[in-house]
Amino acid sequence: MLDPIIDGRKIARFYEERLKEKIAELERAPTLHTILVGEDEGSKVYVGVKDRGCKRVGIETRTHKLKEDVDAEEVAKLIEDLNHDDEVDGVLLQMPFPKHIDTSELVSSIDISKDVEGMHPFNLGKLITGSEGVVPCTPGGIITMLEYEDVKLQGRKTCVVSHSPVVGKPIALMLLNRNATVTVVHEYTDDLGEHTSKADLLIAAAGVPGLITSDMVKSNAVVVDVGMNRLENGRLVGDVEFDDVKKRCEKITPVPGGVGPMTVLTLLQNTVKLVDKQSEKI
Repeated sequence: MLDPIIDGRKIARFYEERLKEKIAELERAPTLHTILVGEDEGSKVYVGVKDRGCKRVGIETRTHKLKEDVDAEEVAKLIEDLNHDDEVDGVLLQMPFPKHIDTSELVSSIDISKDVEGMHPFNLGKLITGSEGVVPCTPGGIITMLEYEDVKLQGRKTCVVSHSPVVGKPIALMLLNRNATVTVVHEYTDDLGEHTSKADLLIAAAGVPGLITSDMVKSNAVVVDVGMNRLENGRLVGDVEFDDVKKRCEKITPVPGGVGPMTVLTLLQNTVKLVDKQSEKI
């Protein structure tokens, strides 16, 4: 029996080598600036992972660290300065932000030519029309991973367990753009298992540890676990009961080492895309 585990780290490194070659051909190294507010441990870990990824492929990076009690006006002023700096190719707002700051307005204030996370309303609108440019990082990474694994999408019954603007809605649109048949479920959906058990491709991104059990998964399905949940004992787990579900499915992503590396890969790819578009009106 073939190993059902999808190695996101291996796939990310494969595409990083291609990206490294492309960056070496550019006139200058791409530059990514991150705005980090507060002391959230998860955010600091992600920034470190992102910085190491940038270093591997040749992207220059800088992190702007702001205090927890910073006001929105100061963050907006920093974004404005980065928007007008020709040496800055991408701007990333590291979430979560403190509750007193409205991040939706800040995301919308990033120049679309520097929207490295693909979360500006303009870029999200392009998803709806099927004209994908710079796409949200986790959905983009999932699509790249599925393509690498030769997972058929056209006509395939797909269930997305999330309707968040960061993962659920964008990945549903990207799957529709590839002619998949998509069902979107969420915390308010009745009889969740009735929907998930019919899916050839199941993408779980609810943020609930162990939400998806083996009886909720179709035999020989492909399962993508986006969940990153820290248990009280410190163990990191996904939304899927991995040990039981992997016996039932054709392919499955582990946590960690599955979707996470692909998210970082897409961030790096998006940074290079923005360099290519700096001279264009997008």
